[in-house]
Amino acid sequence: MVRTADPLLRTIGLTIRSLRRERGLSQESLAELAEIDRSYMSSVERGLRNVSVLNVARIAAALDVPVRDLLGPREVVRPAASAAASPRRTQLPAADWKPGRYLSLC
Repeated sequence: MVRTADPLLRTIGLTIRSLRRERGLSQESLAELAEIDRSYMSSVERGLRNVSVLNVARIAAALDVPVRDLLGPREVVRPAASAAASPRRTQLPAADWKPGRYLSLC
């Protein structure tokens, strides 16, 4: 059975992956710091796991960011194809959800 990623879970996963890579951590290292299984971390990053609030808090602590930083899309800098070109800013895909549908950050 093929699982598809929910837009909100996919957004959280992409945010976690981006922050992990910025810090030069492997999935295994982040999972160890967060005290969760590496295969669980993999499915969280791919948006296939409905991650619990406690695990979001563990991951945020391991990445040294507030929990709220994991819950929405963020802007990331991606290297350009050519070394001479300046890096381009890309917005990670926004989830197809409205505040209050899943949770409210207000």
